[in-house]
Amino acid sequence: MLDTNTPDKFIFHGAGREYFKIWLVNLVLTIATLGIYAAWAKVRTRKYFYQSTELNGNRFDYHGDPKAILKGNLLVVCIVLTYLFSSAYSPGFAGLIMLSVIFLMPLFLVMSLRFHLANSSYRGLRFRFNGAAKRAYGKLIVTILISLGFFVVLGMVFGIGRGLINLEFSGVTSVLMIIAASLLLGTGIAFILAMFISGLRLFVMNHSKFGNAELKCGAQFGEFGKTTLKSTFLAGLALFLLAIAAFAINMSLFTDALDFSMPLSEETPTTEDSAAQEQAHVAMQAMAMLSSLGAIALLAYLVLFAFGAYLKTAIDNLMWNNTTLANQHRFKSTASPIAATWIHISNILLMVCTMGLFLPFARIRSTRYRITHMAFVPVGSIDEIMREEQSKQKAFGDSMGDALGLELGI
Repeated sequence: MLDTNTPDKFIFHGAGREYFKIWLVNLVLTIATLGIYAAWAKVRTRKYFYQSTELNGNRFDYHGDPKAILKGNLLVVCIVLTYLFSSAYSPGFAGLIMLSVIFLMPLFLVMSLRFHLANSSYRGLRFRFNGAAKRAYGKLIVTILISLGFFVVLGMVFGIGRGLINLEFSGVTSVLMIIAASLLLGTGIAFILAMFISGLRLFVMNHSKFGNAELKCGAQFGEFGKTTLKSTFLAGLALFLLAIAAFAINMSLFTDALDFSMPLSEETPTTEDSAAQEQAHVAMQAMAMLSSLGAIALLAYLVLFAFGAYLKTAIDNLMWNNTTLANQHRFKSTASPIAATWIHISNILLMVCTMGLFLPFARIRSTRYRITHMAFVPVGSIDEIMREEQSKQKAFGDSMGDALGLELGI
C-alpha cells in the first residue's frame, strides 16, 4: 500500500557496464544475422530498462514477442526497399509510396501504442491503449491544415517584403523589418510545434490505461504554446549568436590570410610570384572559411539537438505534472530542462570521442536522470485497482503478444 499524498520516487537500477554487455552482444548478433536479431535485441533491451525501474519496491516488466516485432521490422524493410527501387526506375510510383506511408502514419501510431502498452506491466498488471485511428487522423489533418495556412500567410508576408526591397529605407528600419520577420517566423514555428506536440502527446496520454484505470492529462494548449515559444526563442537566439560569430570569425580569418599573403620584401614581385601569391591567398582563404563554417555547422547542429532535448524535458514536465491516474492519483516531474540538455550534449561529445562506444552509457545516463526525477503521488491505495483488473488483463495482454509489432518512437 502506498501512503496517502506521500510522493513515491521512481528508482532506476540500470548500470552502464551491465547494459554495455547487453548492447555489445545485441550489436554483434544483429550484424551477424543481417538484422534479423534486431527484434530480439529490442525486447532484451526494453526488458532490461523496464526491470531496472522500480516504484514502491516493485519493478516494471516488458513481455513483447520478438517474432511479432520481427514481422513489423520486415514490413518496414519491404516498404523501404520498394521505395528505393522505385526511386531509381519510377519516381512517380516512389512518390505515391511516400504519400501512402504518410497517410498510414496515424494507423501505424495506434498499432504501435497498442502493442507497446499491452506488453508493458507493473506488478503483473498490463497497460492498455484504446485510442482510435480515426481520432489520430483527425489530429493529423487539423495540424496539416494549420501548418499549410501558416506557410501560405508566411509566403504572402515574404512576397510583400520582396516588393518592399525596392523601396528605400534607413538602416534602422531595415533591421527592424528583419527582426519582425524573424519573430513572425519563430512564433509561427512555435505555434505549429505546440499544435503537433499537444495533439500527439494528449492523444497518447488520454487514451492510455493502467488496467482499466485511466490516465488523464489536463494540460492546456496555452501551456504548450508558452513552452514551445520559450524553447524556440532560446534556440533562435543561440543560432543568431552563432551567425554573428561565424561572420566575425570569417572576417578575421580573411584578414589574416590577406596579411599573410602580402609580400614580405619591398622588392617588386615578378608576374609569376604575384600569380603564386594570389593562388596561395585564395587557397588559404577558402580553407579558413570552410574550416570555420564546418565548426559553426557542428555548433548549429548541437544547438538544434539541445533545442530538442530542452523542449522534450519541458513538455514531459508539463505532461506529467498535469496527469492523474483514476482521477485521483497524481504524478510529479522535476527534471531540469537545462540539466537534461547538458546531459544530452555531453553524451554526444563523449560518443564522438569514443567512436560510438559510449552510446550504452549515454542511454543509461539519460534514463537515470529522467526516471529519478519522477514521482508518483497516491491518494490512498492502488491495491483496489490491482485486485479488480489483474484477472481481466491477463487474456488481453496475452492476445496482444501475437499482434504485428510495429513500434514508433514517441
